[in-house]
Amino acid sequence: GRSTLPCVKLRAVVDAAKEISQLDSEERTVFPNASFFDGKVDNVKSKTLGADDFLPIFIFCFVQAKIERPSALCELLSVMCDPRKMSGETGYYLASFHAALTHIHELDLTENDRDLSIIFDT
Repeated sequence: GRSTLPCVKLRAVVDAAKEISQLDSEERTVFPNASFFDGKVDNVKSKTLGADDFLPIFIFCFVQAKIERPSALCELLSVMCDPRKMSGETGYYLASFHAALTHIHELDLTENDRDLSIIFDT
């Protein structure tokens, strides 16, 4: 909501991102020899979710969350974030939030050959 403090919103971003990693870890336990991105892979169980796999999932969740004024929120969180946290986990997930926002801004929605209904729930 609009009345939530920036630190609470930032914690929600971090918690959501951590949940993505947790769910990936649980899925790797259930399906130890499968990768949903590349087909069968050896030693997937020991592989952690890298940025190349994390960011597309995060972008999907970002869009589905239907965040109010995401650009303003990103700027607010960047300005209000404790500088000591910017080099750690919080900074990484805030950078991921910014990357997701940038990716969405740069989408070419005029292309006729893309079916974006799966992303934008149309």
